[in-house]
Amino acid sequence: MAVAELIGGAYLCAVLQVLFDRLASREVLDLFRGKEPIVKLLDELNITLNSAGLLLNDAEQKLIKDRRVNKWHDELKETVYEADDLVYKIDTEKLRKEQEGESQSSFASKVLMKINPNSFTAFDKKIKSEIEEILGKLKLLLEPNNKPDLKIIESKKLPERICAPLVDESDVYGRNDDKEAIVKLLMLDDVSHENLSVIPIVGMGGIGKTTLAQLVYNDEMVNKRFDTKAWVTVGDDKVDCKKVMEIIIKKLTNSKEYETEELYDLQVKLKEVLRGKKFLIVLDDVWDEDPHKWDVLKGSFKSGFHGSTILVTTRSTNVASIMKTRSIHQLARISKDDGWNLFAKHASIDVGPSAFQGIGRKIVDKCNGLPLAIKSLASLLRGKRNKEEWDNLLNIDIWELYEKKSIGILPALWLSYHYLPSHLKPCFAYCAMFPKNNEFIKEVMISLWMAEGLLCPDRGKRSMEEVGEEYFQDLTSRSFFQPANNYYESASFFMHDLMHDLAIFVSAEFCFQMDDTKFFNCACKCRHLLYMGEAYDPKKFEGLSNAKGLHTFFFTRSTKSFSIDRWSLQMEHLLGALIHAEGCLRVLSVSGSNITKLPDSIGDLKYLKYLDLSHADIEEIPSTVCNLYNLQTLLLENCSNLTQLPMNIGNLINLRRLHIPDSLEEMPLQIGKLKNLQMLNSFVLCTSSESAGIMQLKELQDLHGTLTIKGLDNVADVKDVLEAELKNKKFLSQLNLDFTGCLVPDNSEKEREVLGALQPHANLKRLSICFYKGTTFPDWVGDQLYSNLVDVSLCYCENCCLLPYLGQLPSLKTLQISGLADVVSIGLEFYYSSDVDVVGSPKPFRSLESLKFERMSNLQEWLFIQGEVEGSVFPRLRELTLFNCKRLKVSLPVFLPSLRKLYIALCDSVVPQQMDVAFPSLETLNICCLEGQEYFLKGGLPTSLKEIEITHCYNLEALDDDVFQRLTSLEKLFLDGCYKLRCLPRALPSSLSYLSIKGCDLLKPRVQGETGEDWPIIQNIPNLYIHDSVWNLVRRLKMEISIETRMGTDDNNSSLMSLSRSICLQFQYMITGDTAPFLVTS
Repeated sequence: MAVAELIGGAYLCAVLQVLFDRLASREVLDLFRGKEPIVKLLDELNITLNSAGLLLNDAEQKLIKDRRVNKWHDELKETVYEADDLVYKIDTEKLRKEQEGESQSSFASKVLMKINPNSFTAFDKKIKSEIEEILGKLKLLLEPNNKPDLKIIESKKLPERICAPLVDESDVYGRNDDKEAIVKLLMLDDVSHENLSVIPIVGMGGIGKTTLAQLVYNDEMVNKRFDTKAWVTVGDDKVDCKKVMEIIIKKLTNSKEYETEELYDLQVKLKEVLRGKKFLIVLDDVWDEDPHKWDVLKGSFKSGFHGSTILVTTRSTNVASIMKTRSIHQLARISKDDGWNLFAKHASIDVGPSAFQGIGRKIVDKCNGLPLAIKSLASLLRGKRNKEEWDNLLNIDIWELYEKKSIGILPALWLSYHYLPSHLKPCFAYCAMFPKNNEFIKEVMISLWMAEGLLCPDRGKRSMEEVGEEYFQDLTSRSFFQPANNYYESASFFMHDLMHDLAIFVSAEFCFQMDDTKFFNCACKCRHLLYMGEAYDPKKFEGLSNAKGLHTFFFTRSTKSFSIDRWSLQMEHLLGALIHAEGCLRVLSVSGSNITKLPDSIGDLKYLKYLDLSHADIEEIPSTVCNLYNLQTLLLENCSNLTQLPMNIGNLINLRRLHIPDSLEEMPLQIGKLKNLQMLNSFVLCTSSESAGIMQLKELQDLHGTLTIKGLDNVADVKDVLEAELKNKKFLSQLNLDFTGCLVPDNSEKEREVLGALQPHANLKRLSICFYKGTTFPDWVGDQLYSNLVDVSLCYCENCCLLPYLGQLPSLKTLQISGLADVVSIGLEFYYSSDVDVVGSPKPFRSLESLKFERMSNLQEWLFIQGEVEGSVFPRLRELTLFNCKRLKVSLPVFLPSLRKLYIALCDSVVPQQMDVAFPSLETLNICCLEGQEYFLKGGLPTSLKEIEITHCYNLEALDDDVFQRLTSLEKLFLDGCYKLRCLPRALPSSLSYLSIKGCDLLKPRVQGETGEDWPIIQNIPNLYIHDSVWNLVRRLKMEISIETRMGTDDNNSSLMSLSRSICLQFQYMITGDTAPFLVTS
């Protein structure tokens, strides 16, 4: 049996498999051609590693049960890492020889080998010694007395999934809304013609998926809804279709025994059992991502009556996506209050104030909303009323706790890890180096995995970045990572605290966090080191000089400030220690460390693959950096003093990701040699003949992501732009074209030719054009060919008098047009090109969701197309912004059915009438600086409005009484800087829960507590904030100071300080845009 099959699920599988391939590779054999002693040792190393790998299945199963196995596994892991370093050193030596022109097959080398076949270089001798040392360790580990009862097993025996205990609804907290949502789905008939609905419940281990499924399964309304029900606990990484069918048949027919040899017979029998019945079947704890298995089962389930449903619980969104027919129910963590109630229940304590509540709530916080963890820890404290025991539980590491007492959460989390494919396990364990609550940026993490060699090569089919993307997605789908926010296409993720504890357990001593109280121990197995501290003492880094196995040094700045000069000094000591170690450092990140200078010795870190110098004050990158032939990632973001890159940057032939600072003034001539470059944030053009021209972009065919081209005004010849071949860069998703530069005078025709030659590939998703000085845009801007464009921004193209025809871009969702000073009118050309038949064309802007017109100083007219498409312009528009278009006189579209947010500022003639008809779905209305409005929006507002903000409308005198009384959904109302506003409407809707009045001098006396005429209108609003004008406060402060000074009182400081604080807070909230959390009534 192949080794790869046997160790398919173990942690070290991916590392070993790559090692096997590399040890037997032609490159390694070529380097040691004719040096038989080394070749034989490499063969022996390969065989011995293979033998050790055969024991890994058994070892991983016993990892959390047997300390001896855990220790043996860690020692083997350390030895495998040493073997990996050995092969990496061989690869690096071969790369160095290629780059520096040396050749193993040179005439001199061949002659020397014939004269003395055993003639070894210093490198050969060192490698031979290291191989012998690694072999000695491996053989020792494989001796019968040293391997703790480990044996070769054919396949992994996966932990048996025990059926969850029956749930009492009174024991469940924080799941009412989830239960309601799923029961509601079960009560609705599927509008499709399918007889079968599938509803997946997805979440990480221990979050309560099975509990929720039980609540739904036992619900009284659900029981009445379905003719028959069955519950099947699947709980295996591979679904046994036959077993699942047998269980369902037995349960639905009350048969004690039912066996058949053929799967086909089972399918037929199950179809008969379910025919004509409306059934509910729960498939609990599904892991298998094989669509074929689901197809086999689904064929039998379809014989049921319309409305039949399968409820699936799984940790994998991949499983859910394969099985679902309706939306996925993603189960979130429970709230802190629900967590506390659950904890109190299982710890048998009162939820009210007590001596243990403070500690108990901190323990609940530690569990981060995971019900199983809360119950497990609470159960350990049941009946215990010793405060010291509670403190110990709060401070102890959860995996240490597992070793002392059996608690349920750890096996649940371990199961998630156990089922991970082997290539994902090292990627997950690597995250243990970072602190809890750390946000992971996807691109950064993929680059780190790549640098550590954790991404298995795809033999040329996909880039390493694409492989990493798949790894990250797989870990996210299994809930090891979770999105850090709800933004669209967010690249920021976090790891649940208990998942982080699991990563720490798995990584053991190989990941280490160091601060100023905890120093690095050179004797430990540490491979990945995170330093969080000040580094006041250079001696702190001395231990690193013996850290031969260190792969990663990551600096994270502490909250304290420190001297820039001091850190520059520490950088010298740090690099000195790392170089002295003669190890295999692959990742060095000193982002935010305030270093001012890099020593030339950084070029000696020849194994480095990832170098992050972001947010540093360095003014120069030493040319020795270009000796780092392995370097894949170089990050220089916000190095604001850096103006140039090294001229010999072309030596970095493996560089894949380069992030340059905005301060860079030119690109080096050798930039075109970086043919492996996948990500380059910016390309800067200048007039110097010693810098790279735009034609160098031709060589960078694999660029992905976002590219900004700056200084396009410096292009001397349009032919150079054509030579850059942007049209062939099919992997770019965003292109920013910046026409700033120093060539004069303006030549609008040439600018148009340059922009025309910059035509990108049709795959582009986002386009920005800034400071373009042509009078019109070339035809490709707005061409229907760009069917993938979702975002377009045109900024400060001041000579343009016509907008491009953008209306026919089928996927366009966001459009921003700002600072186009010469545009006077927006007409038909905005919607269609001149050669298009309007009648037969698709509706314009059919996907647009956000539209902004800003700083259009001469815009007077915006025409909306009439005729057959009237009422269909912008059918999906959700946000409309009109800012500083002072000359614009327009009636907004008659009908924008999807508009949710409208913002109008410094546009005196734009406010529409009859908004209740025009915008029936409007929720947020923000009106600012409309000086011509005396009586606000007489004529109607949509009842859907939830928030209104009226700011600095200096001539506004009144609000429409009838309009405001009809706003039954209004929740928030902001009135700010409306100095002439005399009174509030006679009544405000009862739905209003938030009212802020600031800087409305005439209105303020009317809303004073108890005495104001309008006080009865607002007194029952829960959140009421009435602020004095800041200028009134300043005048009042002057008056108070004058009075107190004349009276000469001793206690004047307290009253003046109080008033001063009030004014400062008011200024603070004006600047931040927030509302001050206090009520000023005098």
